[in-house]
Amino acid sequence: MNNFDLKSSIIYILIFIIMVLLIILKKMDDRNKDLSLQKKMEKVEIESQEEKLQEKTFDEKPHKIFPEIKNPELKGVIGIIIDDFGYRNDNVSDGFLEIDANMTYAIIPGHQYSTSFGEKAVNAGFEVIVHMPMENTGRTYGEEEFVLKTDMDNETMERRLKNALKQIPTAIGMNNHQGSKASADQGVMANVARVLKDKGLFYIDSRTTVETIGETTMEIFGVPTARRNIFLDNDDDEIKIEKQLMKLVKKSEKSGFAIGIGHVKPKTLKVLREKIPQLKRQGYKFDFVSRMLH
Repeated sequence: MNNFDLKSSIIYILIFIIMVLLIILKKMDDRNKDLSLQKKMEKVEIESQEEKLQEKTFDEKPHKIFPEIKNPELKGVIGIIIDDFGYRNDNVSDGFLEIDANMTYAIIPGHQYSTSFGEKAVNAGFEVIVHMPMENTGRTYGEEEFVLKTDMDNETMERRLKNALKQIPTAIGMNNHQGSKASADQGVMANVARVLKDKGLFYIDSRTTVETIGETTMEIFGVPTARRNIFLDNDDDEIKIEKQLMKLVKKSEKSGFAIGIGHVKPKTLKVLREKIPQLKRQGYKFDFVSRMLH
């Protein structure tokens, strides 16, 4: 009996020890799990803080600041007509097609490139008008089949005007080539006005004489019109051309807009290529003369 009690006691003791060990092991396991979970939570928290720090750093990173480029205040609108296209097809005539400005090109009818240059100019984004030959007080040069003379009848003048417009179908208006005599004649200018009125075109008075009645006749007939203010290149000299251009600039600043006339010449091209970009940066706008009519 004593042996049995001793064995039983030992068994109970062993069972107790095992249970205690199991409890200890379980607590250790739970503690390890808690530590593992805590480490994971700490890791997540650290990563979250790092992400927030990166976002804050990104947001607070100074942006690259570009200087604000303000458009210069508009000082004046300048319209430039270049006369005498039609008889040349070279680097000078093509050079005018490369100018970065709204310009109006006046083409003389009756020349080899009258029609083709009109098409090239319009395709390049420029405005085209007919540079209509008219009688001078002195000798009248060239374009005999188109020139308008004071001793012609109405039918002849009308036919010549329509033929000129037919040869340059891209034209949306007209100005006079020479014409110091014809532009002062009521009969000639009335015929010009009637044809332009019928076609819905405009007229720019080149003012080759102080006695011109071109602009006033157009007003009477209801034809949109305007006048030339400055000739740019009567003297084929770069310094003088530049001075005339600056007169045109000052006129545009004073009156709001101004129209200048130049010719398809190398020196005129050179001055305009150089000065137009500068003037645009200074606040002057170059526009088609069709937008300066009254």
